Amino acid sequence: MVNFVLTGLNQEFTLGVSGELAGAAPPALDASCIAIYNIKLSDMLNVFKFQSDSFDVNNLDASDLQYYVYMNAWPADLSLNPANAHTLSTTPILADSADVVAKRNFVKHDFVRYLALRLFNTAYGVDLFSNESELLSDLVTKGATAAGNIITALNSVNQASAANGSSPHKYSTNALTGTSNFSRELLQQVANAAPARFHGITNTSGVQSVPLQLDDTINFKVSINAASGQHNLTERPSAIETRTYKIQLVLKGDANASQIVPDEADSAAQYPYHNA
Repeated sequence: MVNFVLTGLNQEFTLGVSGELAGAAPPALDASCIAIYNIKLSDMLNVFKFQSDSFDVNNLDASDLQYYVYMNAWPADLSLNPANAHTLSTTPILADSADVVAKRNFVKHDFVRYLALRLFNTAYGVDLFSNESELLSDLVTKGATAAGNIITALNSVNQASAANGSSPHKYSTNALTGTSNFSRELLQQVANAAPARFHGITNTSGVQSVPLQLDDTINFKVSINAASGQHNLTERPSAIETRTYKIQLVLKGDANASQIVPDEADSAAQYPYHNA
């Protein structure tokens, strides 16, 4: 056998079409105030995953990418009660200070101060309420319901409930285009905001983590309304406006995912990593 070489037939060409990423900009969240939780990056890497194992080399199949939400990896002690998020930055009713201690400046405290501001024209009027503790407790209770709703939304596309595949590795595809395809939402926002991260993903056709990194944030909005008729307490002429909070989950290393913990007795069971 002779392996002949004719270098006069060598060719070179450059593509006129560049490979593209399906990206989407993070939607704007218009909120009155930002409140934060520090959470472990490692937990989110374990929960939000994807798989690219297509061998057809076309862009016609909605199942080319598979999106996983492994809620069996969600820590039992990670509770996202928005009432207990700390109003660290961006227009709290009152900022942390010598008078406003950090342990008493969470969403629940901020909202009671907001009620005082709207009803009495001063955020310092909270002591005029005869039931401050009951107001805080109701906010924590409603926040616990919201935290449960968050878990329910994630579980709707989890490893046991998603529309495709077999438990315990069920997944969603690009056919699910709504906002409930959470790993898809994250992956597309990475493609839009930090495409260089895809240069470092694992060289595998298997399941791997969405490329989240330290100090990334995952954000959602919570809107809180005063009780019906609350404005009548001081004969205010109109209902109290809804106050909105951007809840910002800041992804930290395991050793740095600590946070200021509110000191009310009913907070412990509704706070992230409270058993850690």
